[in-house]
Amino acid sequence: MRFTLQALLLLATLSALGCVRATPAAAVAEEPVAPPPSEDVPAAASAPTFADVQPIVEGCRPCHFPGGKKYEDLPFDRPETLDALGEKLFTRIKDEDERALLRAFLARAKT
Repeated sequence: MRFTLQALLLLATLSALGCVRATPAAAVAEEPVAPPPSEDVPAAASAPTFADVQPIVEGCRPCHFPGGKKYEDLPFDRPETLDALGEKLFTRIKDEDERALLRAFLARAKT
């Protein structure tokens, strides 16, 4: 009798496990995985825009923006002014992260 109970218990366990079907790999919806960043990406694709650097030069308000003393000579609301000044912008901008962003912005003008 003991053998019969063990056999029935084993049979019931195997039956229960057999009901759980594995989902075929093709039927599983996987989220697309983004490829790792490549160093072969052209610099132009990742170059910062004027909108990216504008918050940095906003610190030069009010003088270099409309109504300011220096606006007529050096309007910082125009990208061509920043291009013309180049690294002379760093006179007042001391943060290295901001300088790096500005350098990348200025480099795009040279290409």
